Amino acid sequence: MKRLLLFLIPLGLVALFVFVGVLPRIKNQQELRAEAEAERTRELIVNAVPLRQGTDSTGLTLPGQIRPFMETPIRARSQGFVRKRTADIGNTVRQGQVLALLDVPEIEQDIARARADLDLAQTNLARVTSVTLAGAISKQDIDNRRAAVQVAEANLRRFQSVRGLQEIRAPFTGIITTRGVEVGDLISPTSPQPMYTLAQLDRLRVFVDVPQSYFQQISVGMPAVVQIPELQNRTLTGTVARTAGSLSSDSRTLLTEVVIANPGRKIPAGLYAQVKFAPRGSAGASVMLPANALKMTPQGAQVAILEPDMKVRFQAIKLGRDYGNVIEVTTGLTGTERVITNPNDRLRDGMKVRLRQQKAAKPSAA
Repeated sequence: MKRLLLFLIPLGLVALFVFVGVLPRIKNQQELRAEAEAERTRELIVNAVPLRQGTDSTGLTLPGQIRPFMETPIRARSQGFVRKRTADIGNTVRQGQVLALLDVPEIEQDIARARADLDLAQTNLARVTSVTLAGAISKQDIDNRRAAVQVAEANLRRFQSVRGLQEIRAPFTGIITTRGVEVGDLISPTSPQPMYTLAQLDRLRVFVDVPQSYFQQISVGMPAVVQIPELQNRTLTGTVARTAGSLSSDSRTLLTEVVIANPGRKIPAGLYAQVKFAPRGSAGASVMLPANALKMTPQGAQVAILEPDMKVRFQAIKLGRDYGNVIEVTTGLTGTERVITNPNDRLRDGMKVRLRQQKAAKPSAA
């Protein structure tokens, strides 16, 4: 009996150790494996939003300044006093129309002296050519006197042309926008202030500084829409006439000129406007992607698309302009997809997920 007890006591202790220590640990390990397997096979819960088309993804809108199609200061080419002016600010003048008349007393004296020199030269030539005695007058002397006549004629014509400069005429048809002359003023070619400023307003030029990041979108001949807020957002259609061809070293912008029609001259020059460029051959609006749906990878920008069968598909995209909370996508998306917001590293291509159910809004009290 004593031997039996000695055998049963250790056996009982071993059984107690197995029951108390080993079996719970085995059960815990089984439960952990089951939980790990359930966690591995459990479907992730994600948030997804539909995409939308951009309202203005192919257009580029920039501020511009409206200037006359042609504008020039008018100055005198000779010195004199203003005897009469025939134009004022706001007058429409024709090409060649007289704007002012100058008095240059010295020019009449120069013309009188040039005529006297011409008469003398012609008389001297007539004297030597009237000699009939052979060999009395050398051929060199006759040539010199004929040349003197030609010089006197040219000198007279020069002074006569200078007298024609007393009439200040309009170089083209336009409107007088400034006047800096009064009757009696002394005018000279070096005067700092021009007599008039003439502008042609039948057409207008709109100058736009295009930033470096967008200069490749600009080409000569492309259409442009000019909108003027001060004229109740009136819009005019024009075309890009020319560009500077190189970027400014100060502002890193490309100076671009848009020409628009100005029927009735109803639009004054000097206004600021908004110019929208629409590149030719654009394929329509791009897709606007929420910023929190973008996933940057070593392969580039990607987005996680939620397919109708609730599976994830990663799509490579090409980004356009950044608007802060949304980003323009130029290629890779059609705009009909649903994208997963805040994608984490656990998402894999082809993984099946569940969509988080949105709580219904409580009805407000009437």
